[in-house]
Amino acid sequence: MTHTVVPPMTDTIIQLADGIKGMLALDEVDLDRPLSQIGVDSLNVVEMIIICQQVYTNVINYDAINIDENTTIREIDEQMLALSAP
Repeated sequence: MTHTVVPPMTDTIIQLADGIKGMLALDEVDLDRPLSQIGVDSLNVVEMIIICQQVYTNVINYDAINIDENTTIREIDEQMLALSAP
């Protein structure tokens, strides 16, 4: 029997997921599904970056963010936290 370890839910990932749910008019989003599979397309990327700027106010360099159609919400949260000033 295998056990799946679920990473903890941070305040930032909850806020990011809520913003993306609102943007896409969804009730729920899977934090570990690629953005393309939850309905994010190229037209949503700018709005998603604005959501990130509102949630992650301590990010030093937004240009260093690496997001593509296979990126997950959890991966975005990890990147944003890694790019944030202490």
